[in-house]
Amino acid sequence: MAVLIVPRSAVLAGALALLGGCVSEPVSGPVPFHDNTPRSYTDKPQTLASFACGGALPAVHQQICASEALSRLDHQVVDQYRQKLRELDVPGGLLLEANQRRWMLSRAGQCGLTEEARAEAANPQAIACLESMYRKRARQLADWAVPAPQTQKEAHAWSSYAEYRLVDSRGQGMCEAIGAALNRELKRDGIPRPDALPNVQVLAGSHAGSQQTKVGASDISVNLYDAGLYAGYERRARGVSVDGVPVLDHRTLPLWVAEQPNYGGRAHASSSQTGDYASIDVLERNGQTLVLVNESWGFYSPAARGESAYAGLYRLQGKQLEPLCLYQTYLTPPRTNTLAGLPAYQALQTELDTLAGDPLAEYAQHERRDNFQTWKEQQWTLLNLPLVGAEALSRYGRKAALQQRNDEVLEAFFGWSERNLRNKQIYRKVLPMMQPAYQELQQMFRDQGLETAQATAAADLLFHASLARSMDNLAAPQTVPDMPLAAFARYQPRYAIAPQTGELEQGRNFATLHSVLLNNAPLRVVSDFIEYETAEMGGQRGRGPDGNSATMAAVGNPEALTLLLRHGFDPNQSNDWGKTALMSAVQLDRPDSVKLLFEHGADVHRQTRRQTGAGAGGPDRTEATTGKQTALTLAAQHASGRIIDQLIAAGATRMEWAGYKDQVCGLLAQNRQLDGAQRSRVQGPLCIADYAPAPATLQARADLRRGEEISISEAGQDYRVKLIDRPAMTLFGQAVEMHPQRLRKDLGKMARAIGTAAVRRGKGEIKGPLTLVFNDLTESNAEKLKAGVAFPVSAGTTSAWRYQVEQKPASKALRIVAHDPDADPGTLWHALFTAAERNNLTPTMEGYMLIHTRGTRSTEYQLGVIDQPRN
Repeated sequence: MAVLIVPRSAVLAGALALLGGCVSEPVSGPVPFHDNTPRSYTDKPQTLASFACGGALPAVHQQICASEALSRLDHQVVDQYRQKLRELDVPGGLLLEANQRRWMLSRAGQCGLTEEARAEAANPQAIACLESMYRKRARQLADWAVPAPQTQKEAHAWSSYAEYRLVDSRGQGMCEAIGAALNRELKRDGIPRPDALPNVQVLAGSHAGSQQTKVGASDISVNLYDAGLYAGYERRARGVSVDGVPVLDHRTLPLWVAEQPNYGGRAHASSSQTGDYASIDVLERNGQTLVLVNESWGFYSPAARGESAYAGLYRLQGKQLEPLCLYQTYLTPPRTNTLAGLPAYQALQTELDTLAGDPLAEYAQHERRDNFQTWKEQQWTLLNLPLVGAEALSRYGRKAALQQRNDEVLEAFFGWSERNLRNKQIYRKVLPMMQPAYQELQQMFRDQGLETAQATAAADLLFHASLARSMDNLAAPQTVPDMPLAAFARYQPRYAIAPQTGELEQGRNFATLHSVLLNNAPLRVVSDFIEYETAEMGGQRGRGPDGNSATMAAVGNPEALTLLLRHGFDPNQSNDWGKTALMSAVQLDRPDSVKLLFEHGADVHRQTRRQTGAGAGGPDRTEATTGKQTALTLAAQHASGRIIDQLIAAGATRMEWAGYKDQVCGLLAQNRQLDGAQRSRVQGPLCIADYAPAPATLQARADLRRGEEISISEAGQDYRVKLIDRPAMTLFGQAVEMHPQRLRKDLGKMARAIGTAAVRRGKGEIKGPLTLVFNDLTESNAEKLKAGVAFPVSAGTTSAWRYQVEQKPASKALRIVAHDPDADPGTLWHALFTAAERNNLTPTMEGYMLIHTRGTRSTEYQLGVIDQPRN
C-alpha cells in the first residue's frame, strides 16, 4: 500500500487557502442567531421538607427527614416565614430574620438532639417535640402582625433612590400620565402598587389576588414563583401567557432596553441573574389591557453600577404585545467595595467575625449558605439605601424592638466575656472599638446627605445588625426565643446601641469567685469568695463555664494567683478539654504567672483533648475541637522568648507524640511576639536539638476509652493509636488470596471494577473508601494475603456477578493512620496489637485497611477489639 507523505507546511497553506475562499468580504465578528420568541417556564420539583434530604445533615434535620408529617410542617413554616418577610419593612425584616435564626438554633437543645448522639433512625420523642415546636412557631408567625405605616409628612425614602423617568414613549400621551402617577405613589408609599393608580384595575399578577384572569375569550396568566436564595426568596414574575402561549418572558424588557441609544453595558440576555422580574401586573385602563413590568431594585437590581433598572408598559391585544412606555427607575450606586472608606467599621467587623467563629454545628449546609447570602444583602442595603431603613424605624414603629434586641445582644456579649480570661481580654479589646466604628457610620451617612437624626437611625440599624449576627453565633440559645416586640411598643433601653467602655459593667454585682477573678476585684474580695466557695462547693470551688478553673481565671493577676495557690488550689486543674492554668498563662504571655505555677508543681507535659460541643464563640470552639495542645505548642505560637525559655528549662522539649517537634517548629514561624533575632535564638532548642522521649508516666495517662490517643513506639517510630467505634456497614466486593506484591499491582484495576459493579449492577451508592477486609489476620503472611477487597455501600445494594454483599455489625477497633506510602504494614499491625495488650483490650483478629485517596492520601489500619479483660 502506497503512503502519500505531504509536508505539514503544505497542508497548512492549503487549509488557509480553503478558508480564504469562504470569505467574500471582511467580517467584524461572529453574528450568532438569537431566537427571541417568548418561552414558557416549568416549576422546579418540590421537596417534601424545605430542604433536600440528602448528604450530611445535623441531628434535627435527620429527624425532619425521618417523618413525612414533620417534613410537611417544616416546609409550611419556612414558607410562612418567607411570606412574612416579603411583607415587612427593612428593620422588621432584620428583626424577624434574626429571630428565625435563633429559633432554628434552639430546636436541637429543646428536643434533646445533640450532634454527638445523632442517628439517622427516627426518634419518636424527638419528632413529637419538633412537631410541637413547629406548630407553636406557625402560630407565632401568624400572630406577629405586619403593621400599617404611620403617615409621614416627608416623601417616602424610596423616592430618594428611584424615579420613573420616561425614555421611550409610544403611548400617545399615556406614558407621561402613567409615569407621573407612579411617581406620586412612589413618594407616598414607596415601591408603587399599580392598584393605587387612578383609573386602573389590577386583573392578575404580582399585586393581584390571582395569577390568572380572563379578558374576553382569552385566558391570561402571569407566571409567579419563589425565586430562591439568589433573589432573596422574593416572589418574582417570569412571564405572561395568553391561552397557554407565552407572549412575554425574562428577555422581553431587556431587548427593548437594548434598542435605546447608549443603553449601557448591561447584558440583555435576561433581566436578572435569576431570569425574572420584580413584578408583572396585567391591568385594565380605559378599556385597554395593559401589562406593567418592573425590574428589581436594590441589591438584586440587574443594572450595572451607576446605571438604571427599567420598567415597561405594554398594550396586550390578543396574543400581541405592543411596547408603549419605557421608564428608567432605580439607579444602582457606583460603589464597588461596599466597605471602602470605613476602616474602623471594617476592623470591628473583622474582630466580630473572629469572635463568632465558624457557623454553629446546628446549622445545615443550606442554612449556612442562606445566612451568608442574606447578610450580604442586608449589609449592602443598610449601607447603600440607608434612608429606606432609617425612615422605616419611625414609619413602622420598630425602635423599641430594636432597642430590646440590642440589650439582649450586649448582655450575651458580656456573658460570653465571663467564661474565661481570653474571652475577657477579647471583650476589653472589642468594646472600645464600637464607638469609633459607630461614629464613622454616622459620618458616612451624613456625607451622603442624610440629616443628623436620619444618619443616627441608619447607623443604629447597620451597627446593631453587624453586632447581633456575630453574637448569635456564640452558642445555640438555651431557651426558645420570644418573637420581637410588636410595632409601636414601648421599651426603656438599658444600653446605647454602641456602648462606651465600662457601660456594660455598671450596676453589676460579682456573683462567683470565677467572675471576681476575671474582673480584677480587690484581693480582699477574692479572699472572701475563696472562703465562701470553699465552704459551699468544696472541690468545685472557683469553677466557671466549660469547667474553667479559678487558677486559669487568675493568670492575668499574679497576686490573685498567689492567693489561690496559697489556699491549695490545684495548679493542674483542667477544663473540659484538658486546658490548664499553665497553658492559659503561656497563651496570654504572662511570664510571672508561668513562674508561679512552676513553683507550685504545674505539669508542663499536660495535653488538651478534642471535645466536641464544648466552648462558646470561635476561639473556644476551635481550641476544644482541635485537641492535642501543650504548653509548648501554645508558647511556640503565642508567647514571648522569655516564656519559651521557661518551658525549655522545665523540660518541655519531650517528644509528646509523633511529629511533635515538627509541629512546634511550624507554629514558631507563626509567632508574632518574636522578632527575627529572638526567633533565631529559640529555633535551636525547639527546631534543631533532639527532643527527649516522652515520660512513661505521660504515656500511661492518656486514656483510649475517653477518645484520647496514645503513643506506641515500634522499630524506632512513634505511632498514634486511637480507639474508635466502627459503624455497622454493608460491604460490596470480592474475596482474594494472592501474593502481597501482586495485590498491590492489581488493586487499582480491581477497585475500578468493584466500584463500577456496585453502582451499575448492584444499584448501590458508594459510601466510603476502598477497604481491605481481613476476617482473620492469622491467615495472612508475607507470602499470601487472604482478604476481601470491597467498598462500603448503601443499604439495599445487591450482589452482582462475582461480587458479594457482606454485612458488618458495629464494633470497636484500634486505629493508626499512616501517611507514608512506604510504611511497613507488619510494623503497623504489631503496634496495634501492642496497644491492645497494654490497654487490656482483646483483639478479635479482624482487621481493616482503608485506603484514602481523596485529599491527603493515607492508609488507615484498624484492628478489631473487644473492650473486656481476657481470661
